[in-house]
Amino acid sequence: MATSATRPDDRPRRPSLRDNVLMARQPLTLLDACTVVNLYATRWMAQILAATGESFAVADVVERESQFVLRGGSGAGATAREPIDLQPLLDDRILEVVSAEEEDELLTFIDLSQEVDEREAMTAALAIHRGCIVVTDDRKATRVLLARGVNLHTSLDLIRVWSEIPAVTKAILRLALTDLRQRGHYDPPRGHALRGWWDEAINAP
Repeated sequence: MATSATRPDDRPRRPSLRDNVLMARQPLTLLDACTVVNLYATRWMAQILAATGESFAVADVVERESQFVLRGGSGAGATAREPIDLQPLLDDRILEVVSAEEEDELLTFIDLSQEVDEREAMTAALAIHRGCIVVTDDRKATRVLLARGVNLHTSLDLIRVWSEIPAVTKAILRLALTDLRQRGHYDPPRGHALRGWWDEAINAP
């Protein structure tokens, strides 16, 4: 894990695994559409992904579909849309794009599309057939994936690992979570395992 928080516009490559990372040596981890939005909204997506030492990917339909976050802040343009640009993460090999290649993956995708939108459905289909972990903050997707035995994490799980880097101060973390709230329109539900951690961190002096 990197020992420096670095600025949001710095683009670190993935470091070596550390003994105390959250998910040491696991299969490929897929980010679904809502997770991409939430992590990007923090302005620290590259650093958050790099901090875990894991291999991350998105389904091609997630990368291809137009997504955005809000500009954030308190000014007149706070609600203006800002496009999500994943290309720097792809260029630095922090993230890769995967697509369905087998008939069974496509059939599962079609089946799951009856329950969730196509981006979550493709992510789920790939995870089911390839044994991937999925990072999701979507309640419906969570229910569908758990019912099929897929291992899950949330955006806050990843953010918490990043927050444990000594250079990530309470102020940096508070600003990242505030951006997540404002730019991603996200607050963890009361039943979230890390809701107490969120409340403490976002209200830290």
